Amino acid sequence: MTTRSAFLLRTYYSGTVAAKLQAALDLHECHAAHLNASPVIREELDRLRHGSHALSAHMQSMNLGRLCSQCAERPGGGCCSAYMADNTDSILLLINLLLGIPIQPRHNSAADCCFLGEQGCIFLIKPIFCLNYNCKAILDTTEDDRLQTLYRLAGAVLSRQTRLETLLLDALQNSCAGEADHPTAGSDFFP
Repeated sequence: MTTRSAFLLRTYYSGTVAAKLQAALDLHECHAAHLNASPVIREELDRLRHGSHALSAHMQSMNLGRLCSQCAERPGGGCCSAYMADNTDSILLLINLLLGIPIQPRHNSAADCCFLGEQGCIFLIKPIFCLNYNCKAILDTTEDDRLQTLYRLAGAVLSRQTRLETLLLDALQNSCAGEADHPTAGSDFFP
C-alpha cells in the first residue's frame, strides 16, 4: 500500500467523526456535480433512496427511532452510543449528502451518537452495523413477521449501499486521475 492509499484509508474510513464529516463535505463540494451527472450513479442513488424510504417507513411503523432515542437517553445509554458515530465513514456521509440529507452533529456528547436526534438517526443511509443489529428490546417486543420484513428491507438497502459505494469510489478515482494535488488521486487504493 502506498503512502497515498494509507492517507485515503485514514481520511475516509478512520479518524474522528469531525474529520470524516469534513472529508465528506469536501468530496461533496468538489465532486457532487460530476457524480450527479453520471446516469449509473443517479440510478443507484434513486434505487437506494427508494429502498431506504421503504425501510425507514417500516422502522417508523415499529417506532424504532423513538425507542432507540429513549434508550440512549437512559443512564448507560444504549446501542446508539458515541461508538456508533465512529462507525460512520466519509463515503457513507457523502451518500447522505448526495441524497440531500443535511448532516449536522446534534450534540458533542462523549456517550451518545452525535447523529441521533429525538426521533432516531438523522441519516437516510445508516452505518452497516446500525442496520444489522437489533437489541433484545426490539427482538422481544416485535412480531416475527415484522422482524422478517425489517431484515429483508435492511438487506436490500445494504446491498444497494455497497454497490453505490463501489461506484462512487470508482468515479472518484476516475475524476481525480491526473490531479496529483487532489487527496483522492492514487489509483492503487481503489478497486
